[in-house]
Amino acid sequence: MNDDLFERILVPIASPDDAEATARALRPHLDADTTLIVAHVTQGTAAETAIKTGRDQFTGATYEKFVDILYRDDLQFEWTTLEGREVAEALIDAVDIVEATLVAFTPRDMDTWERTIAGDPGGKLIREADVPVMVFPNQQA
Repeated sequence: MNDDLFERILVPIASPDDAEATARALRPHLDADTTLIVAHVTQGTAAETAIKTGRDQFTGATYEKFVDILYRDDLQFEWTTLEGREVAEALIDAVDIVEATLVAFTPRDMDTWERTIAGDPGGKLIREADVPVMVFPNQQA
């Protein structure tokens, strides 16, 4: 497998529960010197995706849950809060901006109605991202 693929992984997380599920799914697959770009998407109003580097109060607990499970001295963490009208679009835009080599996530629990309204963000991300996307089963669901 190409080592560069796992160099900079964009990991979208939506909540503390989602952060825990994603971290547990991702943990056995991480190599030393991997950079995890942990991203949370908030509702934005502009047509363009905005990126704020660092943790804010809203996402702090979500980020803490993620790093508590995955912390190792040989991993690097970057924290990114994205603002965008659509989750998938914000993540697709962020791939280039943060120079991600891979996107990895666990699917969110959505019923058919929510998926219709949200436009199936996971499916759109898989179809339109310019890098490979790995989807891990959500073992907590």
